[in-house]
Formats: sequence, structure tokens, C-alpha cells
Amino acid sequence: MIRLRNKTGNVAQFVVKKGDQIIAQLPGIEDSAQMTIPTDETFEVIATAIIAGNTYISAPLKVNGSTGFLAQVLQVPGQGTYEFDVAEVPCKTPDSLEFQKTCLGSVTFTITKNGKPMQNVVVADDFSRQALDISDTFYVYAVVNGVTTGTSTFTSPTALITAVADTSDLENGYVNLVVS
Repeated sequence: MIRLRNKTGNVAQFVVKKGDQIIAQLPGIEDSAQMTIPTDETFEVIATAIIAGNTYISAPLKVNGSTGFLAQVLQVPGQGTYEFDVAEVPCKTPDSLEFQKTCLGSVTFTITKNGKPMQNVVVADDFSRQALDISDTFYVYAVVNGVTTGTSTFTSPTALITAVADTSDLENGYVNLVVS
């Protein structure tokens, strides 16, 4: 679990990514407080498409490790209708989530955590794969008083990231992230 600590004197909002996937987007941590972020949680993917003026939404699929998702419109001959479906398919790129579609129009794949949307991936072209890196490299930044810090990179899933007020001669209000 990644630990996020705030020592800035102000509320700090953290965003944590594992590869390109957002795994935490926190509303704010008070000064002198900390939170833990699990790095091995399960996410879900839901696909949405607008076809011929109708909105289609898939059933959610669980995401656990490298996974591919294919959005498609299937014929249902017994009913004379069509069905929008997302199937899990083999992933061709290690440490990634891959998204593709065969239907007309763009498809938006929404990655959710505990029912909350975390990130969208839009696929516009048929049969092209849109990959999202989920490797074990983590990225974190914080927003303090409306100012975004630089992004810190680390590989330990048990790291402690502390937002601290910069006391050097830089502009007043600068914040640094310390990874330990």
C-alpha cells in the first residue's frame, strides 16, 4: 500500500497512477494527515457507444492485470435485434490494458473503482488497439492551493510520499513531494 502524507499546512489533493492508469484521485488530505492507497485493487471497465442516435452501455467487466477489451455489436438472429457487447480478449502488450472496437462510431471505455469513474479511454478507429500501461512504475503529483507539484516517479508499492512546504528561497507556497 502506498502511503500519502501531507505536511504543507494546507489541504493537498493527490493523484496516483500505476503506469498510465489512475489508481487514486483523492478529494483532499488535511495537513498532518495521511492515507493509504491499495495498489492491487480490482477495477471495472464499462463501454459506452452512440450508434444511430441510440446510447449503448455494456455490462461491467472486472479488470485484474493485463487484459484486452473488444467492444462490438452482435446480431441476435432469434430476436431480429442487435446487442452491444464487450468481450475480454487476449492482451498483446505486457503490463497493459488494451481497448479496441469493431462497431461504428467511437467507443468510450470507462475504468471505474468502487463504482466511481476514474479514467476514460476513447477508441475512434476500428480494429486499432488503444493501450494503457499498467506496469509497476508509479507516478504521483499533488495539488495544493490550486498549484500542481511536479510528478514524482517510484517503483515501490509500499512507498511513503510526503508533500512538504518548500522552505528554500523559491516563490512562497512551493511544495515538494518526498518519496521514501
